[in-house]
Amino acid sequence: MSNPQQAKMIAAKKFELRDFEPIWPSDSQVMMSVISCGICSSEIPVFDGSVIGTPGVSFRYRDYPADLGHEVVGTVEAVGSQVSDFEKGDIVTGLTYSGCGFATHFTEEAISLVKVPKSWHKDAKYAVGEPLMATVNIIEQMEPQFGDSVLIVGDGFMSLLLVAALKKYTLKKLIVLGHHDERLALAKKLGASDVLNTKNATEDANGWEFVMDLTGEEGVNISVEYAGNSKSLELAASLTKAKSRSKLVLAAAYDNDMPFTIGNYLQNRAPVIIPAYPNHSKDKVADLRKAMWALDAGIFPMRELITHEYSLDDVALGYQELIDRKPGYIKGIVTI
Repeated sequence: MSNPQQAKMIAAKKFELRDFEPIWPSDSQVMMSVISCGICSSEIPVFDGSVIGTPGVSFRYRDYPADLGHEVVGTVEAVGSQVSDFEKGDIVTGLTYSGCGFATHFTEEAISLVKVPKSWHKDAKYAVGEPLMATVNIIEQMEPQFGDSVLIVGDGFMSLLLVAALKKYTLKKLIVLGHHDERLALAKKLGASDVLNTKNATEDANGWEFVMDLTGEEGVNISVEYAGNSKSLELAASLTKAKSRSKLVLAAAYDNDMPFTIGNYLQNRAPVIIPAYPNHSKDKVADLRKAMWALDAGIFPMRELITHEYSLDDVALGYQELIDRKPGYIKGIVTI
């Protein structure tokens, strides 16, 4: 094993490339050589240092150095004595939460992994399973019904994955509100029925009026908040169909201090509130397997959505460009 390395975050916005000794798999584990690891927006508060040392955030972020990177794809190098589902040479991905994903090698429990479909072996670097599993989980939690109107607030990578998957459902409307014309155009291409850039919207053409007009002044059956700020959450909640057990899906990462008007949007409109994060899944591994089926079936357009690649030396740049989100950026990965 030649010169294993990992990029550890040693201070806010600062990474250091270090030599390390990979963890040899225990009886139930798999060790892989990493092909790629996704850069996830949920880790921005860790990258900027705002949650380091915050009680209850995560065992991974108590202090520096911090282990970032949880969207690993890799080639199996060794398996534990009790592992029968994988062998050396398999390409796998999964719920890789057990260490630093920005590394040449990674060890995870076999039960948390699945094989990447053979149709994606040539482009395995794009087959990051964790965000796909999260998308399946959101759909399983929201339970869209025939003829529902669905609103997605936000036009980022995860929103676009959700659009691509929901295209397969018999929805009356699939509406996306966002701030980026090129992403909204892609959302339309992937299956959205209606899109609007709300960043420069006028009083007569704002997101609320747009959605209410499309839904006959009723609002939507399911409203998914994927932008991660109080203004967007307020908008998503205000557009749920009132007093009908509509659904408000919280899918983004939120700041700890976020004011919200409970009376008007939660008590009065009375939506069913659904926190749809990976750990709310009834069966994460089952969702992961479904995600790999969807990838194989061409439902998730990962080659199109992953727009930027970085080396282990450039992990900090990858996070910064995720924050900046200049035109053309949708999703970045670190490739080994």
